[in-house]
Amino acid sequence: IKVNEITIGLVSTDSLLHLSTEVVNQNLPIGTRICRLAEHFIQQKSYYPIFPPPSLPGMQVNLDVNKRSQYSMPIQPDILLLPSRLSCFVKDIAGGTVAINPGYLVKGGAGGTFAAMDIHPIKKDLLDQNEEEEMSSNVKDRIRVEVRKI
Repeated sequence: IKVNEITIGLVSTDSLLHLSTEVVNQNLPIGTRICRLAEHFIQQKSYYPIFPPPSLPGMQVNLDVNKRSQYSMPIQPDILLLPSRLSCFVKDIAGGTVAINPGYLVKGGAGGTFAAMDIHPIKKDLLDQNEEEEMSSNVKDRIRVEVRKI
C-alpha cells in the first residue's frame, strides 16, 4: 500500500510466529530475537519467508507455490505490519523499515491490542530542496507508534 510517499507492507497470516518456530535463536543478545525475525522478511523479500510452512498443530497454511510472486515483496516497505501472537513490538530494522507487531485486536473473549501511528509530514524546506529528485521518506525519523490495549 502506498500512501503519499510512504510504503506500507502488511500480512494477515501470523508468519512471524511461524518463522519463530523454524529459526535457531541460540546465543543471541537479549532483545534481538524479534528484530532478527522481522529482518528475515526484508532480507528474503517475502511476506512469508518460510518454505515449506510449519506443520505444527494450529499453524497449517495453504501455501500455493505457483502464486509465490503474490507474497513476494517487490520493494522494501517503510512500515511493515506483522500482526502476531508473539509479544507486541515496534522496531527499526534493516534499511530504515519500521516493523510493527500490534498483536491481535481480540484475544479469546477479551480485548487485545492495536497500534496507533502518528506520521509527521516531511518538512516543507526539504521538499523544496528535493523537488526534482526522488527522496527517501525517512519514516523512521517521523513516526510515533503506540501499542495500546483495548
